[in-house]
Amino acid sequence: MKSSVLLYNFNSSFDEKTRNKIKFLCIKAGVQIRIVEENQYDMPLGLLAFGKKEDQAEYLRKEAGKTFTDPMLVFAGFSGNQIDTFLDGMRREKIPPISLKAMLTEHNAVWDSVTLHDEIEKEHRQLTSSKVSV
Repeated sequence: MKSSVLLYNFNSSFDEKTRNKIKFLCIKAGVQIRIVEENQYDMPLGLLAFGKKEDQAEYLRKEAGKTFTDPMLVFAGFSGNQIDTFLDGMRREKIPPISLKAMLTEHNAVWDSVTLHDEIEKEHRQLTSSKVSV
């Protein structure tokens, strides 16, 4: 199983230079790039990360549903070392911070994109609001 990165709002959230930097990091790491479109948000994350196009067809949205516009990355099939190397590469390349990042797990692999987004957004909000200003 090849590692992959699910990229959300990739084209609308980043300029071309930043998109190319992210693509370069993925290629360098041997990671498959999967750009997730809004009509795919209802698919289980595991299917988005590792499924075939023909298996995804039944999940494509036929009408508008809940959505989000902020960028989000989901790392699938990464080891701890791989994720550290990838995130270090993002810092080295001066890619703007992406607040919403997650690892695909057995637990969240059955979730859809909006469910994951809402969960990690809530966690991010809790973490940033609990930081004490000095």
